[in-house]
Amino acid sequence: MGKFKRNFSTDHLCDLRRNPGIAALFDRWVLPGEQAGDHGLRLAVRNGYLNFYVKGQSVAELRISGGEPRLKLHCKYNKLAEKGSARAVEHGQKYETVRGDALATVGHGVVDGWIKTAETYAGDEKRFVDDLVAVTPGVVDLEMALPADEGSVGKDRVAPRMDLVVAQGTDIAFWEAKCATNGELRALNQYDEAEDGGYLNGPHVLWQLRRYQRWVDRPKRMEEVRVAYVKCAGLLINFAELFGKEGPALDCWRVLASAGETAKVILPPGVVVAGYCPPKVGGNPRNGTASYAARLSSFGKHRETLERHGATVTIVADKPTSAILHNLKSGVISKVEQRV
Repeated sequence: MGKFKRNFSTDHLCDLRRNPGIAALFDRWVLPGEQAGDHGLRLAVRNGYLNFYVKGQSVAELRISGGEPRLKLHCKYNKLAEKGSARAVEHGQKYETVRGDALATVGHGVVDGWIKTAETYAGDEKRFVDDLVAVTPGVVDLEMALPADEGSVGKDRVAPRMDLVVAQGTDIAFWEAKCATNGELRALNQYDEAEDGGYLNGPHVLWQLRRYQRWVDRPKRMEEVRVAYVKCAGLLINFAELFGKEGPALDCWRVLASAGETAKVILPPGVVVAGYCPPKVGGNPRNGTASYAARLSSFGKHRETLERHGATVTIVADKPTSAILHNLKSGVISKVEQRV
């Protein structure tokens, strides 16, 4: 069974912080609770590496092996940086690694090229996630991947990625982000799932939430998640101090990091729904505004269905300018609707 961890060598990063490529990446890092702008990156700690995101889209992974930094990025991002075209040529799932000496020749211009290219691949929900990060200082992770459990069977061996992990005081909470146009939020049929945990009928998002809850709620996983995010908060503080970052996120991270064994994991995750059409590259409006309004206006009965199953649903009607995610409370996503 793969363990869930959050870890990265602060000492090695300290030794390499003057590497021009690494310095350029961290110069573009914007803490949660602040608008990222055109070139701002978000940072997520993984088990042994860091992942940089623009508008919710992964840009690059940074690892340190034998004291040497290694930056992994998709070939299509680097091709754009070289050619300066509007969008990179598709290369399938092909990646390249920029190593220590080569990374030392990378400046802000090349990094900005990577970022600009990656943003063209960011869809509506990824952009919505970044809008949420911009007004949520307590964010400690994006796209939380859950490793497989050897002792589980069928669909329960793994679970989808959770969009946001948020420190709410000394608690650790999770959010699934959806756009109002996403069909997974609604269904005419009652919810049902197979004996092996597979999805059968009803709102697909309930299946996601139940799988999240089953995975994290296992005793070993619950403790792993708690330990990982307490440590993650401490690492993020170290990185911010190392690269001279300031902002409200630091206060949130310090509260969680100092909680230690008293930190609590809150389940189930909440659902946050975008009722607006996130702008595209450069902040330009998209053409889907009317379809968002129509889907949001018909969402009321579907929201009630989700809530009768125990889901907490938050609707964001316009691009948020202040904190929108309230503190979640412990509960259960039930398989059967609970009539009030």
